[in-house]
Parts: sequence; C-alpha cells; structure tokens
Amino acid sequence: MGEVLVLEKRVNYAPGTDYDALWKKIISELFEEFILFFAPDLYEAIDFGKGIVFLEQELHKVIIKHKKGKRIADKIVKVSLKNGEEKYVFIHIEIQGKEDPDFSKRMFTYFYRLFDRFQENIYSIAILTDLSKSNNPQAFQYSFYGTELTYRFNTYKFNEADIPSLKKSTNPFAIAVLAGIYLHQTEKNYHKRYEIKKKLLKNFILTNPNLKSNVAEALFYFIDYLLYLPNELTKQLTKDLSINIEKEAKHMLYSEKLKEAPTFAEYLKTVREEGFEKGKMEEKRNLAAELLREGFSVEKVAKIVKLSLNEVEEIGASIHPNPPKP
Repeated sequence: MGEVLVLEKRVNYAPGTDYDALWKKIISELFEEFILFFAPDLYEAIDFGKGIVFLEQELHKVIIKHKKGKRIADKIVKVSLKNGEEKYVFIHIEIQGKEDPDFSKRMFTYFYRLFDRFQENIYSIAILTDLSKSNNPQAFQYSFYGTELTYRFNTYKFNEADIPSLKKSTNPFAIAVLAGIYLHQTEKNYHKRYEIKKKLLKNFILTNPNLKSNVAEALFYFIDYLLYLPNELTKQLTKDLSINIEKEAKHMLYSEKLKEAPTFAEYLKTVREEGFEKGKMEEKRNLAAELLREGFSVEKVAKIVKLSLNEVEEIGASIHPNPPKP
C-alpha cells in the first residue's frame, strides 16, 4: 500500500505574480525538508536514501485534466519507505482569492480520484496560507438515506503559526512560511516589507553558517521573488546586503538560478558597472603613465586623459618619466 500526500494552498495574492510556481520550485528543490516540516509522521517512514522520482505524466492523468482553466502547480512524487514499499506523494497547490465553501468537497474529490487511480493509502494535508481567522475548513460530510461519509484531512494554517517558533526552527520551510505570513502583513506597506525582507535574507540566509548552499540559494530565490519590492527599494536592499553577500555568501555569486532573482540581479548589475568603471579608470591611469614616460607634462597629461592634476602627479611619483618635451 502506498502513501499519497495532498497539499492544498489557499491565499489572496496580488494578480500577475506567479506565486504558485514559486512554491512549486522550492518544494521540488527542497522536497525532503518540505516533508519534514509539514508531514513529520510521513517523513519518518520515507527512505530518502533511495531517491525520489517526480511523475508529472501520472499527475496529468489523474488531476490536471479535471482542472481546465485553473492556475495550478502540482507535483506527484514516488518515494520508497524504510520497509521497502513504494509510496506516492501528491502535492496540490492552488492560488485562490477568497474562501471556498466547496473546499473540503474538492479535497475529497482529489482523494477519491487518487485512491481510485493508485489504490493506495492517502495522507492528506491542506496548507492554508491566508491569514483569515474565518478560513477554517471542516471535514467533508455526505449523508443520503443511510449512506454516510465523513472525510477529514490534516491542515496547516498560517494564521495559527507561532512566529517565535518559526524563527527558531532550522527547517528552511519555517522561513518560507514566515515569508508567506509577512507577505500578507505588508500588503499595503512596502517600506515595512523592505525591513522584514532585509532581516530574513540577512539573518536567516546570508549570515547563517549552518545553511547548505543549495538550501540558501533556494530560500533566497523564493523570498526575493515572494516579497516583491519596487525598483528603488530593491536597489537600496542590494546596497544594504552587498557587504554580507561579499563576506558570507560568495558562493552565491556563481549560482545560475540567482542571476534572475530581483535583489541578486541588481547586485550583479552593480558589480558589473563598478567593474566597468574600475576598468576605465585603470585604462586612464595606464595611459597617463605612458604619456609621462614619453615626457609629456603633468598639465598636458591631465588634460588628455581627463584626470585631476593631483591624480597625475601621484602616477608620476610612482614612475620615472623622461624629461618633459620642450
């Protein structure tokens, strides 16, 4: 018999941002950490040493064909248990803008479709990322003249998460959940979001020596996109974090995935521009030194290469120029 994990995520996000893809990406990259955080009981049964297999075609056959027109980011993963059995982990992520009275019914619908397809035991969990206190889905119940059914599933609610505990956790998804909570809390205040984003990136990622490089990169990418900031604040954030990147996170400079992340892209752009300006200045200084060696006067060299007299005099002091030309 197998295990199938059903994950449903509800949230009211700003239109035009592909948040479902962000969750899908970080879950794919940090799948083991994801299971440990949201389904620790299932985690104990899985033998991650035998690897995992993502089965996208199976997912399309079972679920996606029933969800035409909806934005989705689903994954189905085959894992092995420590007792040698194979299991299926199904992750369902859905972006919604309001509470859905049919939520529990849909959870049951996905359950029985998966059960019918795989004939496996199913582990279901709904992750509710909005902060509404009224968003409290109950068990799905069906009753018709003696035919009765009750379907219950696990839930993880962002509005009930303990923030101090999340900050103390070493699991990267604790930080991902924090970012999701702060996204809602700063919906109308970019300056507050700026301060929070800076603390998350600096304190939990850039200056954390215990964080593996692949985990740090995945988290940085996720938070950098999730907590969107206007261009000017992104530039300021880049400036504020540049020292930490250079001192504690140099390995990130070689990450292909971070080249497109907003803050890191701005950082790399700044580095390139500074390098270009530094190169231009080096060319000017080399040309000034050559002209001084040829015997040109300090005043003439300063005018040609567009440097100050003091700068040319400093260059001249480091070489032994020929006598000035008459």
